[in-house]
Amino acid sequence: MFVDTHVHLHFPDYNGDRQEVIRRSRDAGVKLFINVGTDLKSSEESLKLAEENEDIYATVGIHPHDAKDAKEEDFRGLAELLEKRKVVAIGEVGLDFFRNLSPPEIQKKVLSRFFDFYKKTKKTLILHIRDAYKEMKEQVKSELGQSAKGILHCFSSDKETMKEFLDLGFHISFAGPLTYKKNDTLREAFQACPLDRLLLETDAPFLPPQSMRGKRNESGFLIETAQLGAQLKKISLEKLGEMTTENAKRIFSL
Repeated sequence: MFVDTHVHLHFPDYNGDRQEVIRRSRDAGVKLFINVGTDLKSSEESLKLAEENEDIYATVGIHPHDAKDAKEEDFRGLAELLEKRKVVAIGEVGLDFFRNLSPPEIQKKVLSRFFDFYKKTKKTLILHIRDAYKEMKEQVKSELGQSAKGILHCFSSDKETMKEFLDLGFHISFAGPLTYKKNDTLREAFQACPLDRLLLETDAPFLPPQSMRGKRNESGFLIETAQLGAQLKKISLEKLGEMTTENAKRIFSL
């Protein structure tokens, strides 16, 4: 049994075969799905899908790319969604200084609003970080202190950076890029990640594993990442599934 801790099954990419994708993923061994919102409308759609499927849970947030478009009514709407039973996390939210589709200072201000939501609700943070690990660490320490309940989604840095966030209380989630041929640094981080802080995800429809590159990703492809992960950890696939499922259920209070 595996949990896909970060997927976007409500995205238009699946409009033609959504339930078939979900069925295939269940058959592959993925038994729980954390379906991630990226703005108010997306978060509402994520919750609707979660309410229609017992094994799907929703998260709500504003992606850093969309931070520049965030309005007060969006924050009010997301605050209401956070009260729903099937909403288990705040995300994805964060900092993306690679593409800078929103100005960095606006990204930081929007992130602060979600840190306030976290302090009020204690629902897990799902952080998107790209070319901004240093800035994220500084903002977390400044606004949340020395310990936070959160996940570094689709981790993409090195083991030294990972340790800094582990020390702040975060879980680390790995996706399809773990399998990419030139990603030795990421594999080193995976090997160094404590088993009780390790999570797996797809970020589908994005970032398919090596054998599926160029195709639309789906939750069932998580197994390819897990197989490599089990080899790296020198444990059985079943043991990795057991540990990462336990971690996911704990951090999302499932």
